[in-house]
Amino acid sequence: MPQALSDERIAETRERIVRVAERQAVARGFGNVSMHSIARELGWSATALYRYFANKEAILAAARTVALDKLSATLEAAIAGPGDGWEISRNVGDAYVAFAFENPDAYRLIFSLNQPDPADYPEFAGALARAQGNMTRYVARMIAEGGLDTDPNILGHLFWAGLHGLITLQMTGKIGEGTPDFDTLRREMMRGLERGFRRT
Repeated sequence: MPQALSDERIAETRERIVRVAERQAVARGFGNVSMHSIARELGWSATALYRYFANKEAILAAARTVALDKLSATLEAAIAGPGDGWEISRNVGDAYVAFAFENPDAYRLIFSLNQPDPADYPEFAGALARAQGNMTRYVARMIAEGGLDTDPNILGHLFWAGLHGLITLQMTGKIGEGTPDFDTLRREMMRGLERGFRRT
């Protein structure tokens, strides 16, 4: 009979499994990750993984949940910082960029095209809603203080989409010699978006 595990031991082991799955998904592609490949890296049998997760999809959903919650914690710290709405907006952008480049595997996992159905994984659904809220709620204050004429949800998503696009270009080597640098592109993109939504 398998030995009973404490809640703390289960949580630690699940975290270890998730880290391996995240690394493999980014390095190999989702189609090449399996219960066997994860177990092999851990030095286990695939059967042992089923004590912690129902299947590979559940492991990858858990990995995305961890990554999203880490991103949210980073953004929430920036949102709670000092300054007016415009300063906080810049701080949120800085925090988002720092998270992406300091945690590239987690970032790629969050935005991979192969996403689980949130309805199947409540914890993932909650983490996704939290992250989406953090990417838009700080914009309401900036709009109120800055004389912008738009919906915070719209402008927040436009900021998010633009920043994500630049990060993806940088990560894939599409910003380099002969192109403006990342910081210049980011600054001009944000300035253009803000100017476009100013009240006339």
